[in-house]
Amino acid sequence: MKVKIQPVIKIDGHWVKIFYEDNLSDYHGKYGQSRFAECEIAIDRSISDSCKMQTIIHELLHFIDNTYNNYRLEEAETDALATGIHTLLVDMGVEFDWSDIK
Repeated sequence: MKVKIQPVIKIDGHWVKIFYEDNLSDYHGKYGQSRFAECEIAIDRSISDSCKMQTIIHELLHFIDNTYNNYRLEEAETDALATGIHTLLVDMGVEFDWSDIK
């Protein structure tokens, strides 16, 4: 089942823009980056769709953690949760459609 990733997602009343940023991993050593003040999530365009899927889950968890959990999750905990959710979704046959992301 394909799930379309929207270019803007609402999290607790905040509209979060999702977009590609070239060479993010080259410059920052990351596949994605959450920017809370700007309400943005940048995803490295060059990574595989599977990596994009896990990365967007990871970055959305940062926003959820920041909004609902006072940003208490450590990076390793966020990684673990993102990996678990990604594995669960893939095992359920879910794929993300990135066609609306620019």
